[in-house]
Amino acid sequence: MFVSENGAQMLSRRVADALLGRKESWTRRMFELAGQLRRDGGGPVHDLSLGNPSLEPPSQWKRAVHEALESPQPGQHRYMTNAGFPEVRANLAARESRRYGVSFAADDVCMTVGAAGALNVLFRAMLDAGDQVAVPAPYFSEYEHYCANVGAELRPVPTTAEFELDLEALEAALQDARVRILLLNSPNNPTGAVYSAASLRALAGLLERLNARRSRPIAVLEDSPYRDLMHDGSQAASMLSVYAHTILVTSHSKDLGLAGERIGYLAISPAMEGRAVLARAAALCNRVLGFVNAPALMQRALPAVLDDPRARVEVEVYAKHCRAMAEGLVALGFHLPTPMAGFFLFPRLPPAWLEEPGADVTMTDKLLAHRTIVVPGTAFGAPGHLRLSMATSDAAVQGALEAFAAVCSARASS
Repeated sequence: MFVSENGAQMLSRRVADALLGRKESWTRRMFELAGQLRRDGGGPVHDLSLGNPSLEPPSQWKRAVHEALESPQPGQHRYMTNAGFPEVRANLAARESRRYGVSFAADDVCMTVGAAGALNVLFRAMLDAGDQVAVPAPYFSEYEHYCANVGAELRPVPTTAEFELDLEALEAALQDARVRILLLNSPNNPTGAVYSAASLRALAGLLERLNARRSRPIAVLEDSPYRDLMHDGSQAASMLSVYAHTILVTSHSKDLGLAGERIGYLAISPAMEGRAVLARAAALCNRVLGFVNAPALMQRALPAVLDDPRARVEVEVYAKHCRAMAEGLVALGFHLPTPMAGFFLFPRLPPAWLEEPGADVTMTDKLLAHRTIVVPGTAFGAPGHLRLSMATSDAAVQGALEAFAAVCSARASS
């Protein structure tokens, strides 16, 4: 029967099920709950829910926007080709070519409304109802909704205990002809893991073997908005240099602190068969999905910022928070790999907690009583974990650690 609770009769069945069936984004719910706690008063809130960059954009960004507004090019704010300004795409194609050692052309790049916009554009362009998108788990929870937008299905694939790719599990999943896309998110949200170059080379070999028996190769979508937040300053490995059927998806929400400006792009490997047709399809889907094009002013400012290697947020701030939280949680009996990139941690609960079903949700509730907001691992396909965003303040990190200690102590003494 169609759900009619609280006006839900006005919604589609899919959205009603998402809202009332608790499939709505856990992350957003917890973020909004943190806001409500602040409005109600009662002391500080230690909000580790949303990956909302806490560092301000670099000064170069502000100058670039100011210059674009003070010395506008004719038609600067009008519609442009749906793929974006040609000169901006050419700049990004050259940058990505230098980075990955491949020869992108401007037409391989499509400017999008963030990385999420790029994924929705590609899913619309490449998937039919009933197709599947394989993704290593844990995974960003909204991937499931992006698939549902086109009638496709997300297919989680287990990873190792350290969140590295499990090639045997991937091979088993990718045998299914319904899988048309493998979605890789490295550095990863929610775990902060970075897939190694060796594992990506092995994966490329696996995909080539599977493709030999397929009429259409498996496409790899590399969702990489955290690639410039490596804690040690190194470069994250990529499938672009080892697998022809790869599409890069990224944004500047994190490395430039511009999450609210929604500026990103997709770049199709120049070695990919049919890349020109796919690029045209991406531009079409940009339009028909209602994005039309990426924000014009953001596009105009981007090259001047990216051409300055100093124009990045201070990654060490996030790295410091990750290290402090990880050390404190390990001392309390949690398990997690050494943080490598980004600003997320995904600790596994102490063994005593894992004996009970729904322990991650239980701990989330108990931390809430200490005004500490986290997201249960259930939201990312990995019960028994918590996701913590370290895009926060020193005080929030310390306050959250005290809350964890209090919750763990209370359980030990009960």
